[in-house]
Amino acid sequence: MTEKELRKLNRYQLLELLVVQTKRADELQKKLDELEERTAEQHIHLSKLGSIAEASLQLSGVFDAAQKAAGLYLDAARKQAGEIVEDARLQAAGIVRDAEMKARYQSILLEDGVEK
Repeated sequence: MTEKELRKLNRYQLLELLVVQTKRADELQKKLDELEERTAEQHIHLSKLGSIAEASLQLSGVFDAAQKAAGLYLDAARKQAGEIVEDARLQAAGIVRDAEMKARYQSILLEDGVEK
């Protein structure tokens, strides 16, 4: 509506036009408020997604570190087990030698006792 057309309207028509425009302004303000609220919610949602992604990356780092630690622990355990097995073999060989020497000694004693 042009300014010339507005000047031709009477008070009642102007008030009626003002009421219509006020209602329209209220509707638009309500839509604006809703859109701002949705935008804020989406911002919070995106912020949470960012936090989740960061947490995921941090957890991934924790899992990587745990995997490395588990690998180191397993390597150390295998090495220690190998050392224990080697020590046991050496002890077993010593025990076998001792037993063989005792058996020979007993055999010699028995032979000497039989001949005497």
